Amino acid sequence: MDTKQNLNIEGTSSLPAVFFTTEGRLKIEGKIIPDNALPFFQVLYNWVADLEIHSVVFDINIEYMNTSASMQMFKLLKQLEENCMINDVVVNWYYEEDDEDHYETGLLFEEKLSRMKFNYCSFV
Repeated sequence: MDTKQNLNIEGTSSLPAVFFTTEGRLKIEGKIIPDNALPFFQVLYNWVADLEIHSVVFDINIEYMNTSASMQMFKLLKQLEENCMINDVVVNWYYEEDDEDHYETGLLFEEKLSRMKFNYCSFV
């Protein structure tokens, strides 16, 4: 019988580092600027699809993501929201203090994801 393993992906100059634990701590940080973000995110979708845990805390600390990556990030959050085994999802959305676009992206995601609680964390 397979047991779910933690997921750790080392970041590159165009892809973020990922640290997902089976205890419900998810973290993604760095830049997401590939031409096609789907192959990278497919691994993450598959991992969260069958996560069985009461609550999740997801730290999203992305310096920059292109449009393709933004769409995939939303799909990842939607996948978490639709996982009926997870009761609570808290998203800690990190953004640079003067990056209004990134902040507004978080607000837009929050507006469309009714089961998630978003916390906004600005830094200099």
